[in-house]
Amino acid sequence: MKPTEAWLVGRQFGDWEVTAFLADGGMARVWRVRHAIDGREAALKVSRSREPELLARVVREARIQTQLVHPNVLAALEIVEVEGTPGIVLELVPGGLTLDRVLAAGPLTGEDLDRLVNGLLDGVEAAHGAGFIHRDLKPANVLLSESERGRRPRLADFGLARPEFEAPDDRMTRMGVILGSAAYMAPEQARDAGSVDARADIWSLGVMLYEMVSGVPPFSGETLEVLLDEVTRARYRPLDAVLPDVEARWSVAVDGCLQVDPGRRIPDVKTLRAVLRKEMPWASERSGGGSRPGHVAPRATPPPRVAAETFPPPPRTPPKRRNPVLLTMAVVLVGMVLLLLLQRFLPQG
Repeated sequence: MKPTEAWLVGRQFGDWEVTAFLADGGMARVWRVRHAIDGREAALKVSRSREPELLARVVREARIQTQLVHPNVLAALEIVEVEGTPGIVLELVPGGLTLDRVLAAGPLTGEDLDRLVNGLLDGVEAAHGAGFIHRDLKPANVLLSESERGRRPRLADFGLARPEFEAPDDRMTRMGVILGSAAYMAPEQARDAGSVDARADIWSLGVMLYEMVSGVPPFSGETLEVLLDEVTRARYRPLDAVLPDVEARWSVAVDGCLQVDPGRRIPDVKTLRAVLRKEMPWASERSGGGSRPGHVAPRATPPPRVAAETFPPPPRTPPKRRNPVLLTMAVVLVGMVLLLLLQRFLPQG
């Protein structure tokens, strides 16, 4: 174990004793902790940064997550102080399996796909119902716990989340733009993270649905600039082009989520669930019309093609008629000139 991983082991913060190092999440490290009184185990998440803006994110994350009590949302138990830094005590998910690790092995199918999608939608709907926008939905932020019915998704990492009714904080907005995941970020969030509403999460759900069904993300790029250009223009291969035999409901749902204009996008989780259950038809720009529920837009029909040989030939220009008077005068003039020339050059008799 590295010194940076072992330095908290054996120490106690509040009623929680650190027993082992669990993971390095990049922006934060996670340790296993045990409650000193009742012996239950949990996870302690501590930010690696000491910047005030990032520490404010930790406090915000904990406060939001403690308000969300739902089977598909990872529970936050309390906030403790760790060496002058706020730490979040989180519900422990044995194994720490995340959705991105599962998708690395290939797409989901059958009951597993439906169960995980339904659980994911339930978790996001619970957050939206409580008035919170996640703003960083991606497979890496979905933990999977084992249950009698199979794996259950647990929505985690509310570090970029904010109340939908709250005016954006300029500092938090800047951090959101930098720390958001470009491949899953809605186009409007890439432009201004502080102005988004719950429909930004709907876009992210569309990206995740695409990846869960096909095994590959819809957007990619060698550089961040290329990736953001693909995202903001919604340039992706249609799901039914990647998987020709895919059920139409998945293609319809994905296209309905991945609309650049939020006004044309599936508006909420309830509608998205109805589309996936085929309880509500949905038309998107890809099917010939604007997105709106309960309407299937007609496909544009091109005008009938006309064979080239059916076009009438161009009209012929009639020949110009010559003036007989002018023609006679020209002949007489030529004759007089010839006569004068003969009189000049022939010998006189």
